[in-house]
Amino acid sequence: MDRPDYDKETPSTAQEPPVNVEESPTKADESLATQPPFVVPEGYQMVEANAFTVAVPVDWRIEKGYFQDFFYFLLNDKKIGETEILGWFDAETWKDFKPNHSEQTDFRQRDDLLAIQNGEVHLYSIRLIHTKPAAELDPDWRYDETRWYVTVKESGLSYGFLFSSEDVAESVMETILSSFRLNGAINGF
Repeated sequence: MDRPDYDKETPSTAQEPPVNVEESPTKADESLATQPPFVVPEGYQMVEANAFTVAVPVDWRIEKGYFQDFFYFLLNDKKIGETEILGWFDAETWKDFKPNHSEQTDFRQRDDLLAIQNGEVHLYSIRLIHTKPAAELDPDWRYDETRWYVTVKESGLSYGFLFSSEDVAESVMETILSSFRLNGAINGF
């Protein structure tokens, strides 16, 4: 007895492999695929978090913060930087994130340093000078800080790297941010 026609393979379907839905790339995989592989620059060490990987100088000590993907950077036991994760922002919405009691002295989009080639991922460099609130009784203080944020619209997050402008050279900050790579956890932390 012959098999029904609907059960016979046609030449076009016989040559095409079956599509496995689990192996199809996801949207996150597609955006991550535009990153070159992570390479540790000479004189640097790798810091791997859940959501990202970055390189920092070998003479820095890294302490994990209270939350996942939050770190403190120390040099000779002095805190010189840290990481934070904020909600996504762009140049227009940054004003809603700017900390109180700070003066913004610079704001630049620095996509030229990004390894991630995706129109929805941006790098911002923001220079702030923090001063004590007028009502505080503590002695006057001032802190000059450079903040770098990799903003990823797809995940709704901004990955922040906050450095003491007096203790960390801009060239070191640029090397750190140019090493930034997103890991598989693009949609959360």
